[in-house]
Amino acid sequence: MHAFTPSPLLHACRLALSLTAAATLFLGTAMAQPAVTADPERPVLPEQRAPLAFVAPAQITPLGERRAVFTAVHALSGQELWITDGTSGGTRLVKDILPGFRGAYPSSLTSYRGRIYFAATDGAQGVQLWRTDGTGRGTVPVARLPGAPGSDGALPAELTVFKDALYFVAKEPDGGFQLWKTQGTAQSTVRVAAIAPGPRALVRQLTVVGDWLFFTATTAEHGHELWVTDGSAKGTRLVKDVRAGAEDGGIARLTAVGRQLYFTANDGQHGTELWTSDGTTAGTRLVKDVRAGEAASQPRHLTAMKGVLYFAADDGRHGIELWRSDGTVDGTRLVKDIQPGPRGSLSSPVAVMNGRLYFAATDGESGAELWTSDGTEAGTRRVADIAAGASSATPSRFEVAAGRLWFSAGDATHGVEPWSTDGTAAGTRRMADVVPGAAHSMPVGFTAVGNAVLFTADDGHGNERLWRIDRAGRLSLLGDPLQQRLR
Repeated sequence: MHAFTPSPLLHACRLALSLTAAATLFLGTAMAQPAVTADPERPVLPEQRAPLAFVAPAQITPLGERRAVFTAVHALSGQELWITDGTSGGTRLVKDILPGFRGAYPSSLTSYRGRIYFAATDGAQGVQLWRTDGTGRGTVPVARLPGAPGSDGALPAELTVFKDALYFVAKEPDGGFQLWKTQGTAQSTVRVAAIAPGPRALVRQLTVVGDWLFFTATTAEHGHELWVTDGSAKGTRLVKDVRAGAEDGGIARLTAVGRQLYFTANDGQHGTELWTSDGTTAGTRLVKDVRAGEAASQPRHLTAMKGVLYFAADDGRHGIELWRSDGTVDGTRLVKDIQPGPRGSLSSPVAVMNGRLYFAATDGESGAELWTSDGTEAGTRRVADIAAGASSATPSRFEVAAGRLWFSAGDATHGVEPWSTDGTAAGTRRMADVVPGAAHSMPVGFTAVGNAVLFTADDGHGNERLWRIDRAGRLSLLGDPLQQRLR
């Protein structure tokens, strides 16, 4: 298979996206803009001026059943918000929020009450909270959040629907990040609670579990630990200082299983292991020291199915394998040692479809291939050997769309292309050869829109484009074709 090398423009776009995401996740303070879209002297090829010559589509978010909103980069407008009904005729720029080459850099697209909410900048107020109904007139800022002085704005992120409101994290004038909520109007946009004063305040990882919204937050006294809220200032509190004192508990991977929260943490005695919480101090505890002592089993890929938590972990004897837990010590156990011995097998996140888990794993004889499990050892098996023999298909980027599991994978002759499965070997097939031959199209973001599945993939010229596969398996490009690699 030939290596896929993105064009300089796509590299810049990805860099800009990653920097923007970093800013909204509080890892930076300035909105980064790629030089290629900010420079008005940059030469623009005639084909790049076509209305639908957009590239780098991302964050495909359904708006109802037959439309989706996404972000994309156009040579003339930068990164902005777009909409599609799954046809080229129904694909268009929603609004040029920040006119010119720089773009508004929409991020954190989230559906709430029939609208899509997102963070973006119009160049005047910094990054603020916006919403759209899919029309230019209906794309408006929700409220001007105070934010920090300068050009950053409030950097809203972590948009999460909880009860009857949309919750998010926003930057305050003192530089900290606090918990906010809105019902879509300026009047309803309020701060939930002040977790801690000053620039150290940091709220993130919003996760809904039943009647509670869990999150992690930083205070000088406790470090970054687990918190919970019922949506009111009075009902916002520290759950437990997992690692006592100012040192962080390393809390991550918050996952809801019914009305119970599971997460990973390090209490300073057991390494990073699996924890659970019901929202009370007494009910927040280590589930099991999977890798005994100070060593860490490093649980990852936490996934809920049928009221049970599934995850990958390394107990020091079997390598990274599939585990399950019902929240008890005895009920936390290895599902199957797929590759016997300490080397481990599981190499991807875990997806759920029709009551079964799907993931990439190797048994040591075949390479990394598609596997499935019903949560039992006997029910854990390989679905298909896509790249026959010791070669690896390396399935990844799993999404359930239109009743099937979609993913990217590469066989012996076609490179990394879109595949889907119904869970059987016979029903596992390559859906298209977007870039013919051994080159990779690297598909991602499979989303059902109307009677088709949309995704992003390379067009063979180094440009990431928006593609459509209908129920008959026909592949089409949504947009104007580009014959040259954008530079």
